[in-house]
Amino acid sequence: MTSRDILIVGVGSLTRAIRSSLATTAAERCTVTLLSGTPRNAAEVCYVANTRAALSGTGAVFRALPAPEYSAEVFRAVLARVRPAVVLNCASHQSPWEGTRTPSAWSDLVARAGFGVTLPLQSVHALTLGEAIAEVSPRALLVNACFPDAVNPVLDALGVPVFCGTGNVMTIAASLRSALSAEETPGTLRVLGHHVHLHAPRHPDDEALAWLDEAPMAEVTDALRAQRGTPRSELNAVGGHATALLLGHLLDGRDTHANLPGPAGLPGGYPVRIRSGRIHLDLPRGMSRERAVALNQRWAVSDGVQVRPDGEVRFTAEGDPDTDKELPDVLRPSHVSDIRERCARMLALRTRLRNLPPRACA
Repeated sequence: MTSRDILIVGVGSLTRAIRSSLATTAAERCTVTLLSGTPRNAAEVCYVANTRAALSGTGAVFRALPAPEYSAEVFRAVLARVRPAVVLNCASHQSPWEGTRTPSAWSDLVARAGFGVTLPLQSVHALTLGEAIAEVSPRALLVNACFPDAVNPVLDALGVPVFCGTGNVMTIAASLRSALSAEETPGTLRVLGHHVHLHAPRHPDDEALAWLDEAPMAEVTDALRAQRGTPRSELNAVGGHATALLLGHLLDGRDTHANLPGPAGLPGGYPVRIRSGRIHLDLPRGMSRERAVALNQRWAVSDGVQVRPDGEVRFTAEGDPDTDKELPDVLRPSHVSDIRERCARMLALRTRLRNLPPRACA
């Protein structure tokens, strides 16, 4: 890649974690532009990042751009100005922390139906940004941090190129690597897992799968116990650092082994190899692409939504009487082409339910 620029859309807790790591790990000069609807927050983030970079002697430079709104017009104008090599989307309509920070009847519904019910809210900014990239800066790699296990398949079904996601299986793999003893750490760690595996599965047979080189890793559940006992907000420090390392590898064009969600629009998370700006599955012997995708689709049921290869979206909470009462037909099977309309209706429902206390609609 000739460009050394990164564009990050959204300035939340994950962006702050990524900023902290980029500021201290960037081996060569790069410019990181933060696009945010809250200019003061973005300015604060850039000040801290630039100061950390100066203290660390790295080549990262951070700057902020205000966004009056996350629209196609704004994205096109910024992309034409920045011409980034990599675009990282960290913007969505739904925060993963809402249930713990501002509980309401809405967060209660999400807990019942599964996080997957928020797919329309997670998808729209990524979709609009991906469409703008395809139009204005088609050589830029889109990396999506917002529920990539399900959002990236939506983008792919709509013909919007997405390189990969971050978080989720990436964080799981980092936790497994940390749990290995010193004599076990050399070698390639391959992990097959889903966003839902950030929590312990209901049944042991539904646990994530891992291999060290080609040998299956035993006791995955035990190895993930510390991670699963840590508040999700704290895990951003792990996911943010892993994301910063990935961004650096993409800028440098290095061959990289990684475990990533939504590679090339696939559902769930997989071991991959990145070579010459292209991403390929790097599955262990005996694990076919078809079986790996099928496993992730099975795990997706527990997360509340499946995005099928033909673009059909199935919310797996369909039939829950409490959920159906609040979402009369929003959870019926649909096609990804309806995702914006579904998002608008869900935003209206969320506004109403946020004014009710938890369990008021149960």
